[in-house]
Amino acid sequence: MTIKFKVTKEEFDALTDEQKTLYSESGDGYQLAIDGLPDVSGLSKKVDELLGEKKAEQEKRRTAEEAAKKAAEEQARKSGDIESLEKSWQEKLTARENELLSTISGHEKRLQTLLVDNVAQSLATKLAGDGAEIITPHIKTRLIVEDGKTRVIDAEGKPSAATLEDLEKEFRNNKLFAPVVIGSKASGTGGIGSQPFASGGGKKWSDYSEAERIQLFRENPEEFKRLQATQNQ
Repeated sequence: MTIKFKVTKEEFDALTDEQKTLYSESGDGYQLAIDGLPDVSGLSKKVDELLGEKKAEQEKRRTAEEAAKKAAEEQARKSGDIESLEKSWQEKLTARENELLSTISGHEKRLQTLLVDNVAQSLATKLAGDGAEIITPHIKTRLIVEDGKTRVIDAEGKPSAATLEDLEKEFRNNKLFAPVVIGSKASGTGGIGSQPFASGGGKKWSDYSEAERIQLFRENPEEFKRLQATQNQ
């Protein structure tokens, strides 16, 4: 589900528990709890729980390895069939390891959703409203999960001291995104002009520059959707 700036009570009830943490009650409905920054305070407890589960699974893995190895060695001493026992032990250990790694991977994906995907969507909605879908991917490339928190990286993917507030200002001041940022006075981006886009005539996503795609999104939404569907062609 695409995160909306405002939702009705019925739409709110249909959200997952994780998505509900992004909203606060407002009038007869709910709106994204973003005041200067996306409000992720409600996610902190969930993140701590997930990190605790991940740590517990890693400890289970270590304990299982030690117990299985000890049992195999003991049995081998009793029966003398060391080769068969080692093979059996290794198969069980590998299966358990894969199970635990799968669980940990699931927790990491949930953290990614909570602290990158949802935060990027919230900030994009604040910046661009209905145009959030075009700016969200760019924001996501600037966010990572580190120590259970959302961290901002620079444009080259390197660690930075920037905050989410800094990232918001950066996108507000980026002329490339002026056509979709709410409150921008710019009529377009450099080198494009203000002439509306007509049908693309079969052009693909790769035939347009990022600035042209943004202008197309504003001036011809239907053509933008058609173009968006050609990304993998």
